[in-house]
Amino acid sequence: MTNKPSSPTPHSVCFLTSIRSRRHHKRYKLQYSHFPVSMLCLITQGKGTVLIDQKRYEFEPQQLYYLTPGMNIELSVESENLAYYSLELEHYVGSQAIPSAAGSHKRLNLHGTDTPLFPLGLIPIRKSNTLLHKVQQLYEDSLQPNDPFKHHLQFQELLLTIMEHSTEQQPDEFPAAQGIEQALAYMQTHLDEQLEMKTLSKMAGLTASSFSRLFKKTVGETPVAYLSRLRMDNAKELLGQQDCRIKEVSKAVGYEDEFYFSRVFHRTVGVSPTLYMKRNRMRIAVASCTRLHDNMLSLGIEPVASINCCRYPGMSDAEYEHLLAAQWEELARAQPDLIIGDRYHQGFHHQFNELAASSILLTSPDWLVNYRKLSSMLGRHQEAEATLNQLALRVTSARRMLHHSMENKTVSVMQVTHACVRIHGTVNHPLNELIYHDLGLKPGRNVPLNSLSLEVQPEWLPPLEADYVFVLQKNVRAGSEAIYERMRRTHAWNSIQAVQSNQVRPIPQWVRMSWTPNGRAAIIDELLSMTGTEHTTS
Repeated sequence: MTNKPSSPTPHSVCFLTSIRSRRHHKRYKLQYSHFPVSMLCLITQGKGTVLIDQKRYEFEPQQLYYLTPGMNIELSVESENLAYYSLELEHYVGSQAIPSAAGSHKRLNLHGTDTPLFPLGLIPIRKSNTLLHKVQQLYEDSLQPNDPFKHHLQFQELLLTIMEHSTEQQPDEFPAAQGIEQALAYMQTHLDEQLEMKTLSKMAGLTASSFSRLFKKTVGETPVAYLSRLRMDNAKELLGQQDCRIKEVSKAVGYEDEFYFSRVFHRTVGVSPTLYMKRNRMRIAVASCTRLHDNMLSLGIEPVASINCCRYPGMSDAEYEHLLAAQWEELARAQPDLIIGDRYHQGFHHQFNELAASSILLTSPDWLVNYRKLSSMLGRHQEAEATLNQLALRVTSARRMLHHSMENKTVSVMQVTHACVRIHGTVNHPLNELIYHDLGLKPGRNVPLNSLSLEVQPEWLPPLEADYVFVLQKNVRAGSEAIYERMRRTHAWNSIQAVQSNQVRPIPQWVRMSWTPNGRAAIIDELLSMTGTEHTTS
């Protein structure tokens, strides 16, 4: 009887084909379509935003990225300089041939592979200084005549360093981290079962409290929140299939009671499972003064009607009644299945429900929360993230350009209404956050730092000491022009640096535009133009 030969043992070999030190000076954007090679990239200088196959990262020095052929990469650089080491790799796998009876030598049969050597994208490194030192040494040695075998061993030592330190966990957390991974995999494959935390924590080899703590540290949310989101995401995928039934979907994601599932789905996603199933056929209308229509268009959906029921100062009773009648007539004519309103239309919720099968209000003061909720309820998550990623690149590029051109100059944003002068603060509104946080512009003196705005009569205008003042005149029909003229006659106004240097800029409806991705991009373009930034940095 002869023994059956054992299966060949798999092998993996990685070679370094080149190592380069690269630097880009005053390059705002870099783009690579269908990245050609496998590469490790270690950032040594520079900050910004990078999209790797539409996954967004904020990069900074001593971060390590693993890139593979076919990736699409876009960078928007915030700093003046970008420097990094690039290590081009070739990865081979194969098996060791079995020796013949005559005792011939074994040989290694290798072939190129697309199997990733590391997790794609960002590789978290605990001891980045150690890694940087080894890469620098490898690069310097590559410039000198050297033993190729020694150079190869240096590279293998570098790979080992990455593998040993490519985790955010401490060494004593390795077994626990493996337990978390096991629990995650179990959740994903047993969604149709009643999962208890004590079962999952026992699986991970942890107490319930330790499991919950480490789970949130690793995943970013609690086990209960993660499981609920996982179930809703799977439910949305199943509801998108033809001939699905809510009862079957409910059981498939772990809910025996389909009515309870429907309530949870509605609370989480924003619409009922029935409406979600019809989302691609629904007639959707919007009622908004924060440009919900633009948000819908960015998701690839054209509303059947778009109305604004807000009453603005200067409107007479008869005019407003006529406006409302026209809005309701437009809604009735459109026959929507769903009406989506913003926070300024809460008083019309009951009337909306009389005109459509369902209505939803997006009431968060955070534009991004509303936008993501809108995309979730309409099944347009991918379209939303693609739009947000492009906006993030634009913000990063503009922040660098403004920092370069504005230096230590300050800005103030104000609205002049029919009743007062409103100086915008730095928080609690999408426009404030875009100007002062996302773009990093410096507020002028007396700009409220911890509130939405400061409202004053024109004669009580505080010293602003701003290099640029952006002014929105609102409610002209109600008398804002008179308030503006009163303000222009004050000593406080005429002592502002922006007034003296003719840097007061009238602005369009930035307050409303700031609620949408496309509106925010347009504000950035206008801001660059108004400050002369687009010319000084070209």
